[in-house]
Amino acid sequence: MRTVAKTLAKILSLFMLTVNTCYADAITLQVKQKGTGDPVADATVVLENSDSDAPDYAQTDQTGSVSFSNILYPERIKVIAAGYEPSVNVPHDRKSKYTIFITPQAFEGEVMEVSASRIVEKTSKISLSAQELKKTPGASGDPVKALTTLPGVIESGEYSSAVYLRGSNVDDNIFWINRAPVGYIYHFGGLYSTIHPELVEDINIFLGGFPVEYGNALGGVIDIKLRNPKNDRTHAYVDISTITSSFLLEGPVGSAEDGLRDSYFVAGRRSYIDVILSPSKFNSLDPEDDPDADKITLVPRFYDFQSLYHHNLEKGYLDTYIFAAGDEIRLDINASSKADPQLKGALNSKIEYQTIGQTWRQVWNRKWDHIMTLAYYHVKSKLRYGQDDNGKPFFVDAESHTYLWQPELMYHPKKDTTISFGAAASYIEVPLNLYSGRFPTENDINYDVTLQKKYRLNKTLYVNSTEPYIKYRKNWTKRFTTSFGVNYSNVSITDGYSHYELSPRLSVEYQATKATLLTASWGRYVQTPDASQIIKVIGNPALEVTEAEHRIIGVEHQINPLYSIKTEFYHKPMKSLVVSIDEKTPPDNFDNEGTGVAYGIDVFIKRKPVDKRIGWLSASWSKSERTNEITHVTRRFSGDQPWRFTAVWGQPFRGDSWKYWDWSMKMQLHSGSPYTPVTGRHREDATDPASRWIPEFGAHNGSRLPTYYKIDLRIGRSYLFNASKLVVYLDMQNITFHQNVDSLDYGDEYEDFNNPTVVTGMGFFPFFGVAYEF
Repeated sequence: MRTVAKTLAKILSLFMLTVNTCYADAITLQVKQKGTGDPVADATVVLENSDSDAPDYAQTDQTGSVSFSNILYPERIKVIAAGYEPSVNVPHDRKSKYTIFITPQAFEGEVMEVSASRIVEKTSKISLSAQELKKTPGASGDPVKALTTLPGVIESGEYSSAVYLRGSNVDDNIFWINRAPVGYIYHFGGLYSTIHPELVEDINIFLGGFPVEYGNALGGVIDIKLRNPKNDRTHAYVDISTITSSFLLEGPVGSAEDGLRDSYFVAGRRSYIDVILSPSKFNSLDPEDDPDADKITLVPRFYDFQSLYHHNLEKGYLDTYIFAAGDEIRLDINASSKADPQLKGALNSKIEYQTIGQTWRQVWNRKWDHIMTLAYYHVKSKLRYGQDDNGKPFFVDAESHTYLWQPELMYHPKKDTTISFGAAASYIEVPLNLYSGRFPTENDINYDVTLQKKYRLNKTLYVNSTEPYIKYRKNWTKRFTTSFGVNYSNVSITDGYSHYELSPRLSVEYQATKATLLTASWGRYVQTPDASQIIKVIGNPALEVTEAEHRIIGVEHQINPLYSIKTEFYHKPMKSLVVSIDEKTPPDNFDNEGTGVAYGIDVFIKRKPVDKRIGWLSASWSKSERTNEITHVTRRFSGDQPWRFTAVWGQPFRGDSWKYWDWSMKMQLHSGSPYTPVTGRHREDATDPASRWIPEFGAHNGSRLPTYYKIDLRIGRSYLFNASKLVVYLDMQNITFHQNVDSLDYGDEYEDFNNPTVVTGMGFFPFFGVAYEF
């Protein structure tokens, strides 16, 4: 009996052990990215237990989730995912659900790819992602400002991001944001862009030779693409920097259909210097504090706003958006009026724009697809300045109401052939009310308000513009591709101005080797003169279009998987440029008697943005001139800088304890800008010793400022929380404290023409920013 009892006890013990071993647990885990809370798909989750011969493992689905059943409760949970640091977790209680946050090896978009493929043409095009540009020192975190680090791009001043592109003026460029035009791209001419930095996905810049779908301009194209709103969950972003604060809210709308959900974003930004500094405190920051100096009466302030609704369609999308911005400043002019009496008084400037539009992209079938933009944009500006001899202020009140329709239909008869049909049709109303002299241009040696003939005008201009185009692009062989297009420009404006122009353009691409691409392009580009130059009473309605011919030869070479080099030679003759003739009255005060030429070489060496490193080097040699065919005087163009060198590099700090720190550096070295020296002065009325002094000038742009040199350093630190991220950065501009000469001050009445005071640009300036994303 005892033997039976022992045997039964062993059987029962064995049974209980078996029951314990086969005890079933069910566990559900969700894997998310630390810092954003986004689900991580295709992550491998491994459950380890010392009582098990082999671990259990499975991969997460699109929601980052994975479930296990009939398993031993794990002693350790491992998570392995591409691009993330391995994670090991030890459960301290027997929960049935776990959320595990894993840390990305490359956060903040460090592993980046540019969207170069959205514009197939390669001649004179440079594509950079927003993350590369945002980390560029000296840009204050604004990707659009960083464009001045590229070859062939010359800023119009140290405080400006308005750019000359290959010898063309700052007003000779085309700006697109999601295929829609905006009133202006920079606050106060270059302080910041008018688009929230976190919304920019990439920027394609054509230095010249751009295809027909962009229309006409003598310079180049800056094509900014905004990213789609995130649609996984609601995200928020707030930012405070040295002079601005901003917000961004985005997320999904409605329920998912076929795996797609609509989404939206709303963003805004405002400067706040005017909130914390009164005009008197702002003026007191001037170390000289001259009581006769020009004074700020309204501290500069600006705002911008963006919203977009992204509606997914079957094989397409519909974007509806609103963009807006505004800038305002007021000054009291004192010192400048000693040399130009009619400048004395208030100078008030206010400008704003709103763009409302839709972009519809649709793929119909294998052969047909289209994209179409329908937009309305409104620009309003008010300018008050100076006063005439009767104390009446000068003013310019201008508005523009633009209605734009821009369709493009693409036909792909064969895999290697694309035929594009498109147009840009616009109708513009411009109410204009002014009492002013003509506006200054790049041609002016000395713009003197007092000497300008004043005009009074109150009328509405009407502009009709239609630009149909066709483009044929074909891959003749695997190596040889051509693209030929023709743009037909038809513009008519009030007072009888009209023109009809054909602009043919041709580009060729030849893949000489697997690593080397040869490119060439030629094209005719025209541009309508500024409205102030062709309005009857003020200007000359008989003016013709200005014209440029772009001739470009280039070579791109992939040095190795990381580095590439792009070199281009260009020659751009220009003709029918508008020159002003002050001694004549309208319509003879403007004529198409200007010519010009720009030529040079641009080199761009770029590192692929992987392994948390970014870097590029740009070098340019160029020459740009203008000739007045009436006086037969040839001069340097104001944007002429014979040589430029810019190097940008960024990477994380070394060591595990520094893995969330990164740094980047930018070095700029270029020849100084041309300027016209003052060589003497004389009384306006030689018989009146009390009359004002009139300056005497040397050759127009005959002198050049000293070489410009500047190094900027950016240091950033990211703090990753489970579902949020804090980013702190310090953008230190001009860390060598080098005093670059910005201009020369000849005195309020040109009394220092023999010994002008050197005016230096920005000294060392630490720009900080703090951003929190959740």
